Amino acid sequence: MKVWLERTFTGARAADAESAEILKRIPIGTTFEGDIVTQKKRSNAWHRRYWALMSMLAENVEQVEIEPGVTLPIRDAEGAHVAMKYLTGLYDSYAIKGGVVRLLKSTAFEKMSPEQWAAYWRKVLDAVHERLLPGVELPAVEEEIARLAS
Repeated sequence: MKVWLERTFTGARAADAESAEILKRIPIGTTFEGDIVTQKKRSNAWHRRYWALMSMLAENVEQVEIEPGVTLPIRDAEGAHVAMKYLTGLYDSYAIKGGVVRLLKSTAFEKMSPEQWAAYWRKVLDAVHERLLPGVELPAVEEEIARLAS
């Protein structure tokens, strides 16, 4: 969004050193255009639900096959989170001599917009229902995981 600002004795305060240097060059009384970039924040409740799901998976799933012949053990919520990134394709692949390297991407709040998180969440739900729930043996636990993943 574009806005017009005016440099006054008391207005247009810079937030960092680089911006302060630029602002110093604008004479008092000058009107100038500013570009306002905003970002919506992700939901903390959504974040807590995701980690509750990862904890529940860690307690009830020992391992997951992330691709044919490659099994990843799940020992804790962080391990479930790593497995989920592989299952949902949240990585960059690079071909190297002798194979492929996958570098996992971040789900941190500052790295993923709410829209990107919503797309990731849909993939998480699919992965839980298609790849992880079939390995859960107790019906009550399966129902609880399915409830969290809905």
